Amino acid sequence: GLAGYALALLGVKLGDITLEGHTLVYASLAILCGYQAILFAIFTATFTVNEGLHPPSRGYEAFYKVMNLERGLVLALLTFLAGVVLLAFAVNRWRLTGFGNLDYRDTLRWVVPGATLTALGVQTMLSSFFVSILGLSRR
Repeated sequence: GLAGYALALLGVKLGDITLEGHTLVYASLAILCGYQAILFAIFTATFTVNEGLHPPSRGYEAFYKVMNLERGLVLALLTFLAGVVLLAFAVNRWRLTGFGNLDYRDTLRWVVPGATLTALGVQTMLSSFFVSILGLSRR
């Protein structure tokens, strides 16, 4: 997904193929699906460790030394705001045309990353809350 993003944002040509807006959409899908898979792995590891089904790995312990609810929420907010800024930029460009037609090749370079970052921010926020709940000990 990230490689597709880089190639599409630069408008790279591979022979007769030009990677642009549609590639960006597919790359966004790959990023969102991949991120969801990573979150699922974090949820699963947290649950299995807290239930005593599996010992914590070094990666698990390193992750929780760095990440906590507050840091997750700050990361989520920054990601969400970056997405909203890109979307607002695109809407402003549309406004400047009198809400008329826009060149999709140019507009998709703002809208798709903006929508992707906004979705990643929301996923990160909700996941931060969920993994914190999973980490609560039973009483």
